[in-house]
Amino acid sequence: MVQGPSYRAQPDRRRLSADHGEVERLRAELAAAHARIAELEAQMSTMEASRAHLSSNRLNAILSISAALLVTHEIETILQLVVREAVDLFSGASGALLFLADQSGLRLRLAASSTGKTGGGTLRPGQGLAGRAFLSPRAMLMIGPEFEAAVNDPNEAQIAQKRADLPGWPPGGALVAPLRIESLRLGALVLYGNHDAHLFHPRDLPFIQALADLAAVAIAENRQRIRAAALQRDLDQTQSLHAEAQARLDAAQAQLLQSAKLAAVGELAASVAHEINNPLYAARNSLYLVEQDIAADTPQRHFLTIAQNELGRIARIITRMRDFYRPARDELEPTEINDLLAETIELVHTHLRHGHVSVTADFRPDLPRLTAHPDQLRQVFLNLMLNACDAMPDGGMLHITTDLVSTEDDRNEMIVVYVRDTGTGISKEHLPHLFEPFYTTKPQGTGLGLAISAHIVTQHGGHIEVESTLGAGSTFIVSLPVDCVAPIV
Repeated sequence: MVQGPSYRAQPDRRRLSADHGEVERLRAELAAAHARIAELEAQMSTMEASRAHLSSNRLNAILSISAALLVTHEIETILQLVVREAVDLFSGASGALLFLADQSGLRLRLAASSTGKTGGGTLRPGQGLAGRAFLSPRAMLMIGPEFEAAVNDPNEAQIAQKRADLPGWPPGGALVAPLRIESLRLGALVLYGNHDAHLFHPRDLPFIQALADLAAVAIAENRQRIRAAALQRDLDQTQSLHAEAQARLDAAQAQLLQSAKLAAVGELAASVAHEINNPLYAARNSLYLVEQDIAADTPQRHFLTIAQNELGRIARIITRMRDFYRPARDELEPTEINDLLAETIELVHTHLRHGHVSVTADFRPDLPRLTAHPDQLRQVFLNLMLNACDAMPDGGMLHITTDLVSTEDDRNEMIVVYVRDTGTGISKEHLPHLFEPFYTTKPQGTGLGLAISAHIVTQHGGHIEVESTLGAGSTFIVSLPVDCVAPIV
């Protein structure tokens, strides 16, 4: 069998060259894809790191504000910290404003700004970005047509530009959040972005709301502190008024008891005076007749004189007791207290001089006249001056001073007379009883002088007090009202 000629297929060199070029191109594209993937992975890693860093910064900001809440009660400081932290954490933010609602909830006033300026300006709920945030239940990202309508509100624009002096107006977007405690609306926080409308992201909403919540807590606590302080002031005032009322009640009860005691003593005095006066008068007359028949230089005459003097003292005691219960009914008349005191000093001048007591008088010249019983007031001051002299057996100084003061409620004026001595003073155990009838520390005293004096001053609508230190002298203070004078009966 004859075989014909054989042939071997030869590769198409042009085709092979084309396939090799395609492979190389695919390899290049694959390498580029790997490089792009690596680049994207690096970018993602950077973004994750950036987000982690941003989250860390935001957490630190929240912690910083929380710490400020614990150490300061200055609400303005805390609100300024909130807006400053909000702006610092967004590099493209142009500024932030924080508004507070008034008590009615119908007005929002600018309370803090990232520029530190809060020169007034108010919004209504629903007006501008802040007004919308105030009515919203949660934080919002404001972009697009709704943002344009809100940011163009002339009231908010005026506040942002002219009051707070925010830069970069108008902004490209905003994050807004209400300041609320449960259902109680307190205000709104607005964070303005620059002209880039994509600066903010929905993931930023929890952070801006957290800042707003911290501000709301600070505001609520501040209002609670203000209310607590007001309640404490009211409580203190109520307690003070209660204490004053109780003091007046105690004084009235003490005065009532004293009046009852004086009435009982007075009735007894009148009865004793009536029963004793007639036999006393007979005894004194009998002694007088006997005395006429006895020579002056005999011992019997000396003893008769002693008896006469003692009977005279008994008569004076009876007279004082009678006067204490039934004082004289002289008429009220205008009385110059300074003149009355000067006359009284003149009356006791010789007595004081013999006791080596010097007198100084410091009278206020413009004192008004009193409507009073001058003779009875003279009796009061005469008794006080004589007592002062008795308290200075070795001599000393007697100071008489007058002044005009207002009462605590400023409803009346009081003329005050100070009778001050440099004598022996009065011990503490004696002070509460000085004005009680028949209480005396003097061997020859009756215990009626100060009681009668206090009675007269009280009947004039005034009061008498004493300040004393044992060994350092005493001051008797007589206060008499200029207008409210009750006539003595």
